[in-house]
This record gives sequence, C-alpha cells and structure tokens, in this order.
Amino acid sequence: MATAVDSKNESRINALSRPKQVPSGFLEDRFGETAVSVLVATPRVQALAQHRAPHASWKGDRPTPMWAVSDDAKNAPTTERIRALSRHKTVHMDHKLERSPYMMVNDGAKNASPSQRIEQLAVPKSRRERFGIYETEWGQFNPVSEAAMKATHSERIETLAQSKDYHKEFKDERPIQWTVGNSALNAIATLRLQQMARPRSRTMIKDDFDPYKISPSAKRARCTPRVEELCVPIPRKVKSKKIV
Repeated sequence: MATAVDSKNESRINALSRPKQVPSGFLEDRFGETAVSVLVATPRVQALAQHRAPHASWKGDRPTPMWAVSDDAKNAPTTERIRALSRHKTVHMDHKLERSPYMMVNDGAKNASPSQRIEQLAVPKSRRERFGIYETEWGQFNPVSEAAMKATHSERIETLAQSKDYHKEFKDERPIQWTVGNSALNAIATLRLQQMARPRSRTMIKDDFDPYKISPSAKRARCTPRVEELCVPIPRKVKSKKIV
C-alpha cells in the first residue's frame, strides 16, 4: 500500500517539475531573452494611418512670378463683350470744357428786360428793416402795432412791474477793515477753549504711533441691522452678470 502511494507522489512531482511548454506562434526577440507580441492592424487602421494624398487637380506653387505666355493664350479669340470692355471711356456728348474766366456777354443778355419779381428783389432794404430789434429771421422785422402802443395796463400788471424790495434784515457787505467791539476784546475764553488752544505736550507724543493699526475692539465690532440694510445695494441698480 505504501509503495502505491509513493509512486503516485513521485509521478505528481515529476509532472510539476517539467518546464512550461512554449505556446505555438511564440517569437523570440533578437536577443533571445523575452517574448515579443506582434500586433496585426486591421485594414481600416492601416487606411487611416496613411498620409493624406493631395487632390488630383492640386498644383504646387509657381517657381517664379514671371512665366511665359502660351501661344494658345496669345491667339485665343476674344468675344464682343471683352472688346467693348477693353475700349477706353469716351467723353460724354454733352460734355463741355471749362469756360475761360473772360467771356463775352451776348446781346440777348445785354438787352434783356427784368421781370417785376426781379425788380422787387433788387430793391435795397430800408434802414429800419435791416436794423430792427425784433427780427425772427434775417431781415424780417416785426413792428409793434398801433393797438399795442396805445394799450393801458391793468393794476395787476403795474403791481408786477414794481421792483422787489430788500428784506428787512438785509445788510450790505462789510468793509474789508472794521473795528472790533469792546465785548470781543474783553471776552474771556471758556475752560474748554483754553484746553483746545493749548499746544500738545511733548510727553504725550508717541514715536511708535501707527495710524494704520486697527484696535482689537474695532475688529470685534458688529454692525447694527440698520447698517447692514443700508449696505445692501438697490435692486434696480444691480446688473446681472452675463455668463459667457
């Protein structure tokens, strides 16, 4: 019984001690140390990996801005429309050259008789019309009517026409120099005025004073609800930001 068990264990050990078989299709690298996996791309991947080919009608840049004109272009027949466009612009039939500053007045202009309207416009304006004080437009005078000149004003208009009197406590401007009263000269300053007029003592001056230092009590201070209400901006003046 023991011999059968030992043979079974020995066969198991032999099976485990055998090296692992190399799978089919295994390829070693050039150094013979590690296995190399070969990736086979699909036809679609290979097509996408190709560079983009130029268009069939694409032509590269010309080597120089100057090139020879072909005989076909030289001998090409032109249409009637191209010939019409190639002609220079002609002068208009009603076009006239600039007149000379010296010209001759014809007999018809010399012997022409002006109309009644032209004679009316040629009459110079009178002095009263030119220098009128009530001119709505240039040279138009609106004279005062006879009824307005002889009109009588009412009692209300006369009251409104009177100049306004000064206030009863109105005083004219003081002169630049005036005398100081005895009460001002003999006045005695109060204790508070004397205290404020006294110069600051040197012992009270602090060399290490920092005007920007915030006291701890100011840091711990809290504003009242009324101050918070006043700090809130007015809704009608608040503009909403646009999110881009």
